[in-house]
Amino acid sequence: MGKAHTLTLVFLMIGVLSLAGGLLVGIADNLPGLLLIYGAVTSFILAFAHRWREPRRFFLLLGLSFLGFVVFAVLHNVFYAIGESSNTSWGTSLMEVLHVGSFLVAVLICPPGILVGLIGYFVAGFRARKSHAHAPSA
Repeated sequence: MGKAHTLTLVFLMIGVLSLAGGLLVGIADNLPGLLLIYGAVTSFILAFAHRWREPRRFFLLLGLSFLGFVVFAVLHNVFYAIGESSNTSWGTSLMEVLHVGSFLVAVLICPPGILVGLIGYFVAGFRARKSHAHAPSA
């Protein structure tokens, strides 16, 4: 097994263990639990992104994560408002699931995506400039 595959498995294992620890400790008003969940999500993202070498991929991750944050924050509020005005119990329950899910995506998944995208963009850009600077001239 190659080095990249081993690193992918390490990131996935860290993610699984952090997620289990975060859920075991709990995330409701609990900083250690929240940090474990953020670590898990970051590890899962890194499991896929650590092989990327082009800055544009990280920029795309950054942009989509930021856009996702805005979209899911708005959806959270929209689903909450629809749920509050719903006349049926199943409608209220469905909207509650959707607004909580949207909130969790906006707050727990998008920020690590923004962080990995931002740091990866600068690191990959620095590496690309460094490799172009050392390339022989034609």
